[in-house]
Amino acid sequence: MKIVLNTSPIIFLSKIDCLHLLVDCVDDIYAPEAVIQELRDYAPPTFIKARSLSAIGAAYIQGALGQLHQGELEAIVLAQELSADFVVLDDLLARRKAQRLEINVIGALGLLLLIEKRGLLTAEKVWQKITLLTRQHGLYLSPKILQQIQIKLLGKGS
Repeated sequence: MKIVLNTSPIIFLSKIDCLHLLVDCVDDIYAPEAVIQELRDYAPPTFIKARSLSAIGAAYIQGALGQLHQGELEAIVLAQELSADFVVLDDLLARRKAQRLEINVIGALGLLLLIEKRGLLTAEKVWQKITLLTRQHGLYLSPKILQQIQIKLLGKGS
C-alpha cells in the first residue's frame, strides 16, 4: 500500500506515539515538500519520503490556492501523481476536494484503525489513543463518529 501524508496526521500520530507503527502497515509513505516545510522544527522520520511535485502539479497548486492550504493541495496532487492508494487528510474541505478528484481518502483515525486491524495495538489501546487525540490534542470528530468507532472497537457505546 502507498500513502501520501498531510501535516496534521503526522503531528497527531506523533503526539500519541503511533507514527512509527505505519512502517508495519504501509509499504510506501510519502509527503510533499510543502508538508515537510509545514512541520518546521519537527524532523519527520526517515521512512516518510519527501517528494516534489511535477512541474504540471506545481502549476496546478499555484492556481488552486485558496480555501485549502498548500500542504493539503500538494498532498492531493502528489497522491494523484504517484497513484497512491490513499491520501491522508483530516481537514473536511481537503477530504471533499480529494474525493471529488476520485482519490481515496483516509485520516489519522483511519490509520489508527488500520494499526489495530494489523494487530499492532489492541482495540482498547487504539480507543485510548483516539480519546487522547480528541480530548487533549485537538482532533475533532463528531459525537456520532466517535460513538460508531467506540462500538466498532469495543462493541459498546458510551
